[in-house]
Amino acid sequence: MNEAPRDDPADSGGSVAVAVDPAPGAAEPTSSPTVRWRYWPVVAMAVTGVALYGFWHLSRHLPPIGYGYFARPPIYGIFNPTWGRLTLTVLPAAVLLAGVGWTVISWRRVPSWLALTLVVLAGAVTATTVNLVRGDVGDLTRGVDTGPKSSYYTSDLHLVYEFGLRGFVERHAEITDRFHSYSSRTHPAGVFVFLYLLFRVLGASHELRIAAVIAVVALTSAVSAWLIGRTLGGERAGRMGAVLFAAAPGPLMLAYSNLDTVYAVPMSLSAALFVLAAQRRSVRVAAIAGAVLGVGTLMTFATSFIVLAATIALVVQVGWRAAARLLAAAAGGGVAVLLLAWLTLGFDILASYQASPSSSSNNYRWYWLAGNPAALLMYAGLPLAVLGIYALFRRVPGAGRPLLVTVLVVGLLVWAALPPEVTKLRQGEIERTWAFLYPLLAGCAGLVVDRWTAGFDRRWLRGAVVAALVLLSVGQAVLFQGLYDNFF
Repeated sequence: MNEAPRDDPADSGGSVAVAVDPAPGAAEPTSSPTVRWRYWPVVAMAVTGVALYGFWHLSRHLPPIGYGYFARPPIYGIFNPTWGRLTLTVLPAAVLLAGVGWTVISWRRVPSWLALTLVVLAGAVTATTVNLVRGDVGDLTRGVDTGPKSSYYTSDLHLVYEFGLRGFVERHAEITDRFHSYSSRTHPAGVFVFLYLLFRVLGASHELRIAAVIAVVALTSAVSAWLIGRTLGGERAGRMGAVLFAAAPGPLMLAYSNLDTVYAVPMSLSAALFVLAAQRRSVRVAAIAGAVLGVGTLMTFATSFIVLAATIALVVQVGWRAAARLLAAAAGGGVAVLLLAWLTLGFDILASYQASPSSSSNNYRWYWLAGNPAALLMYAGLPLAVLGIYALFRRVPGAGRPLLVTVLVVGLLVWAALPPEVTKLRQGEIERTWAFLYPLLAGCAGLVVDRWTAGFDRRWLRGAVVAALVLLSVGQAVLFQGLYDNFF
């Protein structure tokens, strides 16, 4: 990650599509893209955009579901179109992010660590302006409001001060009836440790500073997108994936208001590390992946999906003997983290899960069989919804298969179709609760964009394509942020 990538032969005017720093085990790059590869991504995004608009329009005219934010599907938010004067602040931020993307892809002598830092910071700036679209500066801090009217984790943060950090963690499963926020009951205590440390270090009175740090942390999932793209397609594909993630509507809209974007950091990073472990057959990388997943388990039970997807993908990809070694190493890393958390703070993940509430089946509708994936694709943005999904089911020439991501996405959509009594999911909010899918899809989209632009004779054209995709994604974020009051 500290080395600048090597020059690509395709950059010198040749027609060979060679990924920079090709990943071990990846397929050999092939000749320059055909006419189909030059035009189909644009056509596919246009068709998908029309289809999603049609589904959204149809959903708007369905009878209201009848409770809370779910009243108007498919987006989990209150439909209240509002674009304030602060919307204009998005323009320079979007240009900044597009410029950063153009630069780090066209000028690859920028070290990877610096390129990712620039992408994360530019993404955080853009997320700030996107969250100002409705014209209220207070929207930036609603997610960390500790007042009695808050419906989020921070409304229960006073209990951490009451019991002390270790005392709260140890009693987490016993005091769920005292939680004001529903989210506090459905997640382990790790989120409170994270918030408590932020409030103590930055100062409880500095809510804007706290919210900004959370947004920056949320955007660091760009590293996961980069790692997946780099592992399967090379450095350039990884950078493209990182940029596309930082511009995706979901991460931009939720960075300031939803902590699922924070949970997405260890979850997506562990998935990316499992992809790398499978590629290298590395026990050490698998152990690190397990340890990172253990950190994520302290915050959300959804890490179980990564475990199942990694198990299936590893067995298929490397065979059961090699998979057993990698999974054993991962289990060792994960158990070590959970054991350390239990010894130091008293975490009891099993007790917290058993105390979490079930979701009522009264709110289940067959509509969500299509509504859930549609909402996820809308929040992903057209580049990820089309190019990322393509890479899941069709092999991109010159790149490895993202088998783990494919298994994970398909498995989650099947899971979302089951009754809430089984899944403990509240219907209609997976576009936010499954925020960890955005960096994974972005990494896959990077493979496609790299292949798509590989035949361009001029290096700057590749950056220009990514910059255009960035502007398209940010534009979608502005649209949805203005249409819905989507704070949760």
